[in-house]
Amino acid sequence: MNRLNKFNIHNLFKQKSFYICTIVLIAFASLGIIANVVTANFITHKTLNINSNDTLIDFLNPGSFDLFVAIFIALFYTLDVSNGTMKNIIARGFSRKQVFASKFFTIMFGVTIMFIASFIFAYIVTFIAGGKIVMLNSNVLGKIGISYINLLGIASLYTLISSIVSKPSGALVACILTNFLAPTLLFTIDTLLKFKTNIGISKFWIVNATNNKGITVIIICIVYIIVSYILGSIISSKKEIK
Repeated sequence: MNRLNKFNIHNLFKQKSFYICTIVLIAFASLGIIANVVTANFITHKTLNINSNDTLIDFLNPGSFDLFVAIFIALFYTLDVSNGTMKNIIARGFSRKQVFASKFFTIMFGVTIMFIASFIFAYIVTFIAGGKIVMLNSNVLGKIGISYINLLGIASLYTLISSIVSKPSGALVACILTNFLAPTLLFTIDTLLKFKTNIGISKFWIVNATNNKGITVIIICIVYIIVSYILGSIISSKKEIK
């Protein structure tokens, strides 16, 4: 299993999509912060005072990661199928469940790196934008922790989708469509059923989980992670390797 983990981590750092998605994610977040500062200074003629804690919250918002994580996972998970190495992996004695488990945890490792990179760049952008570097407080630390767990939940869902589709192009389309259509569909269902805001189905969508309060957010994220892992493992064990 260690050999399989090393193999997948090696593939992770070789895959261009991992670096591209991380760079674009950071670039969009950086431009958003800097644009707000420029707008305040030159259009409203008021100085926008930002600090590193505010920037961190903006950078580490799970909704900002959603699309880029979807693209990265779809391409990474199906890499062995697209390059024809999956048969060789199975032939070396690794079970399909082991392959899924290794990919699952490698993806968690990958999105953790993306999260840490965003964390670091939040401070860099704060400095560039003339903001103030401040100490982390308990409130911000709590939000960062919840954002990270939420990101793992998002990653687990896209890993499940990729395990179902398996093919590179199909997995990419399925993940992107889920990213765009799921929030709209759930909001429409809420509207049609006339649910009250505080009990709407859309609040249980993993990207919207942070709209809930307290322990509810953590429970939703953990449920997504566990269910995605179990279903992905079962589905992968029954997949034929072509």
